[in-house]
This record gives sequence, structure tokens and C-alpha cells, in this order.
Amino acid sequence: MLQCSLIQKLPSNAIGRDFVIGDLHGCFDLLESLMKAVEFNIDQDRLFAVGDLVDRGSYSLPCLELIEQPWFYAVMGNHEAMMLDYFKAYQRTGYIDPYFDESDESGYIEYGGDWVAKYYQADKATMSQAFEHGLELAANLPLLIVVGENEQRFHVVHSELLRPDYSTNDIKVWLDSDIDEWLENGIPENTKERFYWGRTIMQGYFDPVPQLQVGLSRTFCGHTIHQNIRQKLSHICLDTGAYSSDVNSAYSLTIYDIKAGGSWVSASYCRNELVYGDFV
Repeated sequence: MLQCSLIQKLPSNAIGRDFVIGDLHGCFDLLESLMKAVEFNIDQDRLFAVGDLVDRGSYSLPCLELIEQPWFYAVMGNHEAMMLDYFKAYQRTGYIDPYFDESDESGYIEYGGDWVAKYYQADKATMSQAFEHGLELAANLPLLIVVGENEQRFHVVHSELLRPDYSTNDIKVWLDSDIDEWLENGIPENTKERFYWGRTIMQGYFDPVPQLQVGLSRTFCGHTIHQNIRQKLSHICLDTGAYSSDVNSAYSLTIYDIKAGGSWVSASYCRNELVYGDFV
């Protein structure tokens, strides 16, 4: 499924700003509002996404198509992984059952993937060309992005950088030194899936834990919904529940300005105004 380099390394942004956006889940319109609010400059600024671009919201394919933009960078989320698994047989055989809900044994359609049905072309018995291109884009997402060096360094991952032996190790998470070694030798097989499925840190299975982990640079993540940004063991979770904001105004889509020291803006379907804040 993952046919690309699993780690993408980028230099610091010397000419503009870097932003990180929480789980998009098809909320392309909320993203547009936030980019306008921060006066995002596509010629200078960069936008990093913590994965889960698709499912549940109304504009999943436009969110996938962002991957082609030179200013946009994203990691693989569990929803991209589920989508690719669901369409793996189709990509091999060219056949897809048009009764998506009835044929889905994986749970993907029920889990938010029902939007894919509108891209089925009954006359050709295939998915649309635009959707197939979206699958190709998703298949090339890395699991981890590493940006910058030293004090300017930060990471982007979907869920967490938790060590498999966290229950018996005083150091619960992978450190910068481990990641630097992966750049040379690859990510260990027994930890890859946790990058887009794990919830141990943010769900507090071993609280209390410090906000910072010595040796691990700021690591932006999503996957575990909460009404507010929160930080544990150098992981800063930005999943503030964008797709749920149409039923609860406490949820929103949040964009985080790295160079502004953690200032953020959030947009919600339940309110007309944007909310601004600073994360300390």
C-alpha cells in the first residue's frame, strides 16, 4: 500500500511561514476560511496536514487534491490507509461492486467512506478518473514529515510516535535521534501502524505525563478528537473535530502558526465568526 519513501525531510522555511492544520475530514470550505484568515501566501508559506484528509465531511476529493499543491504537505492518516485498503482489489482488477454499503466487509464505508459512491460511473462500471487520481495521490503520502534542524525542528505524524516497549521503558516515545537513524535505515516494521492508528498518549493511558519529552522536537499530530489543542510528551494534537462542528459548536477545524509561537485560529460550521487564540 505504501509505495513511497515513508519519511519526508524538508528544510526550514526561510522565506515565509509554516502552518499545521488538524484532521480535515473533507472540510475543505473550513480550510479555505482559515487560510483567508491567516492571509496564507501560496508563494511563501507552507501548510502541513496531520492526515485524515478524507471521509465524513462534504469535500473529501478536493482535500485529497491539495496534495498536488507545492505549498501543501500531508502525512498518511488511518482514513487514507482504510480507503486504500478498500480499493486495493479494484486497483488490481478494475472491478468494484456498485453496492458499496452491502459489499463492504472492512467497515470503511460505515466509518465515513460513503462519499466515494458518488464517484462511481455506472455506465463504465468504474470509479471516475478524478477519484482514481486521488487514490494515487493518497498512496504516496509519507508516514512522517521532519522539518528543519535544531530549535526550528518539528515533526508531523497522524497519531503518535510511541515506542512498542513503552510499558516497560522509561522513555515512552521515539526521539529525534531515533528518527535520524530511520532516515538512513527505515522505520521499524513493528511501529509503522501506530503512526496512524495509535491513541495511547492522547487518551491518557499512562497519565500523568509531562507536556515535553527531552530529546523529541515538537511533533504535531491528530487522530484523537478533543475540543481544544493539547500537548503530551512533545506531541501537540490539533484534531479539534472539524467534521463534528455542524452539531456541536465546541468542535472546529484548527490551524496552528508555528513561527508565531503557537497562535491558532479555528473555524466551525456552528458559528459565523472565527476564534483566535495562543497555545502556550
